[in-house]
Amino acid sequence: MKESDSLSLMQARELMSFAVAARHLNFARAAREIGCTPSVLSRRIAALEARVGGPLFMRSTRRVALTALGESLLAHSGRLESAIAEINAELHGQSIEPAGVVRLHVPSTYGRRCVSPLIPQLLAEHPRLRLDVTFDDDYVDLISARIDIALRIGSFDDSGLIGTGLRPIRRLLCASPLYLKGAPRLDHPEDLQLHRCLAFQGLRTGDTWLLMRNAKQAAVRIRPVLRANSAAALRDAVLAGSGVALLADFVVGDAIADGRLMEVLHGWSPVQPQVKLLWVAGADRSRSVRAVIDFLRRKLG
Repeated sequence: MKESDSLSLMQARELMSFAVAARHLNFARAAREIGCTPSVLSRRIAALEARVGGPLFMRSTRRVALTALGESLLAHSGRLESAIAEINAELHGQSIEPAGVVRLHVPSTYGRRCVSPLIPQLLAEHPRLRLDVTFDDDYVDLISARIDIALRIGSFDDSGLIGTGLRPIRRLLCASPLYLKGAPRLDHPEDLQLHRCLAFQGLRTGDTWLLMRNAKQAAVRIRPVLRANSAAALRDAVLAGSGVALLADFVVGDAIADGRLMEVLHGWSPVQPQVKLLWVAGADRSRSVRAVIDFLRRKLG
């Protein structure tokens, strides 16, 4: 092996050690994962700190934390473990297989219903891949949160991010036969104002439901009897006959198919929000991140 290759491997080892230590914030646990002693890990971190010109960790007898420089290195060098695995494979003449940690941020219910069932296949296709998945409806900054890939529903300010559209979510207006039996007529969107409505807290239009028929749009301001940030809670309520709900087909499709719920306002369709697959510019140069992007596009696009 050439001297320049040895130097590259040494630098790669320092970066890998830093990435693992930054993830654990515990040098003993990080050293066990890497397969070295804590003192060896400390020397590698010290060598990397000398290269970048400052401390990467704040260390005391009780805790370890990243410095601002450490946060910056981890956030902007980003896909360290994946890139290092690729470097090692290239230097040893091995086939390059996606490897390392990829961090995903997905909306809670959509993630559990649509993404979670796909994860075993993704891991089977790429056995050296490791996934760190957060199921959460909060908006996060991908760089500061160290997220490689995010799935988002609806319209956001995604300037500075690269992405592609996936299949829109089909939303349905539905109610139980028990509720409809004693409820007022529901022939036009404005009739919703006479009904007990069950609203999702995370809807970007708030308590306004947008419905379409042909090219005509109706915006109806509802007065919810229940507002919740859990689609599962709203599903329970609509099944129990508590009112009319606007929910995704992956939440209530089975209950509509077997007759426990009925679609209402036939001829009017709720606006279908777009699902976006997003990543920071340049992140897809990592084979591991690209593998996950391509897989999700294939399955959800």
